[in-house]
Amino acid sequence: MTNLAKLPPRGQKKPKPKNKTAAGFRHMCRVKLLPCVICGRPGPSDAHHCTGDGMARDDFKTIPLCFNCHRGPNGYHAAKETWERTNGKDHEFLPVVADMLAGELTPFWGD
Repeated sequence: MTNLAKLPPRGQKKPKPKNKTAAGFRHMCRVKLLPCVICGRPGPSDAHHCTGDGMARDDFKTIPLCFNCHRGPNGYHAAKETWERTNGKDHEFLPVVADMLAGELTPFWGD
């Protein structure tokens, strides 16, 4: 019998993603060029690794955040609960970032 679902054997964890690869580095460089996904401040941005809800740290699961939204006094790492109440979970922005990288979404913040 073959493993059609390509899942690990029962009772074993899925393998962790390999970080610090050339492909992961290129992806994060592209993410850093994007505007902040929260406030729209033009890049360069920080590449924030999404780790919410037990996600493993993965270079391909990063979102662009400006310094203030990432590490500032009200940023994700300084006030995570407040940040998530205001903006939602960090990993919820991954589809938006994928669209931005594909050129399918040009976000516009403010008037």
